[in-house]
Amino acid sequence: MASLDQLILNLGLFFLGLRLVGQSLSELGGGGFRHSVRAATHTPPRASLLGVMIGALTQSATAVTFILASMLGSGLIKPPAARLAVVWSNVGLTALTFLAVIDIHPLVAYFVGGAGIALGSVRLKPWSTIAAALLGVGLLLLALENIGAEAAPLKNEPWFRQGLDAARDSPWVAFVCGFGAAALLQSNAGATMLVITLCGAGAMPVSAALPMIYGSNLGAIPLRAMLALGLKGDAIRLVRTEDLFCLVSGLLMMALFVGERCGVPLVGALSAALTASSSGQLAVAFLFSNLLPALVLSPFLSTCARLLDRFWPPAPEKMLGEPAFLSSHALADPSTALDLLAKELGRLLGSVRVAPRRLDRGEPSADPDTDLLGPEFVRLAAAIETFCLKLALRDGLGPPETVRLHRFRTALAIVWHIAEACAEFSLHLDTVPEPVGAVAHPLRIRLEHLLALAAAAVASLDLAGIAEFRAQTRRHGEPITALRQAYADGLAALETEQSIEAGILDTDFELCIWLLHRLAKLLPALVSRPVAGALM
Repeated sequence: MASLDQLILNLGLFFLGLRLVGQSLSELGGGGFRHSVRAATHTPPRASLLGVMIGALTQSATAVTFILASMLGSGLIKPPAARLAVVWSNVGLTALTFLAVIDIHPLVAYFVGGAGIALGSVRLKPWSTIAAALLGVGLLLLALENIGAEAAPLKNEPWFRQGLDAARDSPWVAFVCGFGAAALLQSNAGATMLVITLCGAGAMPVSAALPMIYGSNLGAIPLRAMLALGLKGDAIRLVRTEDLFCLVSGLLMMALFVGERCGVPLVGALSAALTASSSGQLAVAFLFSNLLPALVLSPFLSTCARLLDRFWPPAPEKMLGEPAFLSSHALADPSTALDLLAKELGRLLGSVRVAPRRLDRGEPSADPDTDLLGPEFVRLAAAIETFCLKLALRDGLGPPETVRLHRFRTALAIVWHIAEACAEFSLHLDTVPEPVGAVAHPLRIRLEHLLALAAAAVASLDLAGIAEFRAQTRRHGEPITALRQAYADGLAALETEQSIEAGILDTDFELCIWLLHRLAKLLPALVSRPVAGALM
């Protein structure tokens, strides 16, 4: 029997390689995936193809699910397209398992060594990320090669023979073993690669390995259940769609397996007809275990969505002081997190009001910001700032995302100052006599209009909307010039003391306009630019 230290070493290399491949490919495909999503929302075939491609890149349907869940909140993808992409991403992740079939024994050492040297020498992205992905693949192959060489003697061990006998006698025992392996590895592709390696080494027959592979498709459900805590609405329903796919996959393939044991040639027979290699047959079977459920479920996804709506209804609208778009799950994809940050910032700006109000003469709070801006605004602004700090500490935040995040924090500071300036304007407007308030009424109407325009421009980051917002806030532009002329004409009819109070309001208004124009000039720098090498 292989020694325990060698087994632990090779399993450690396998885990490390699996993690490197997943993280590196996710980083390489993330930007292109985001910008390709816009095209994928139009037709089901494109959404399905996009799912296959991003599944092959990330090697994790769970990662795809949570990226798309965040994109649903940002409006980059609609629920029907997201469901299709999630379902078909399972087909794409089968690509890596075919590596376990390829015999590249003479090249593994060179592959690992060359990728390691490249990773240690190259600093520029995306080349360093590509080197990390290649190193991960090399470590996977090296670990699988060693595990395969050491697994052959296992068939002579009594405990292993007893386990194989149980798997042969009851496919459901093998099914549960596959489920447990995938749950431990947090990857059904990784569990399948191990099963293929053991079968190729002669440690187990194909008849016992097939149910294990079918069971591995359900292994990620417990992990997703933990990761989905706190999700609501479309996001949680998308996660449950992936769980439903895994459940259908396991039950459908086991039904076909049982039918085949009764003498009906199905998946196993087709796999054997395509290749004589036992490892190749298992890789093909794993492909079919994801392809067939995708074909079966795709036409009925809208029906499944209505069923899921009964158990996970739409989330209630968030209170102002609580983030509506930001969550810990959004941090997994920095580019999408930044888009969600824009929507939350627009929501914060949309809460700013300039309508006159009577002051609360009660006991002031300990925080002057809360007294001036309101507790809901302060809490939401603090939540946005906290999200920015967490995002800044995440791995995989490249230079473009870092610069964009810094500009978002600058925009948050400007929004805070806009809210303060508007609050001061409202306080002064609340205390002036009626003649001054009547003259200043057009200022309040204009400021409310500009705030609504600003909130829409920030939330959407639409270049046309940003250009309109910038033109409307230009100090010497026609709208502001005409408004100031009308205000000056109104001042001529006021008494001297009233003119002084009106002048204070004019100064407050000028500050609000200046800050809004500063924000308008910053917004184009917040717009995400398409990256080279997009998927579609």
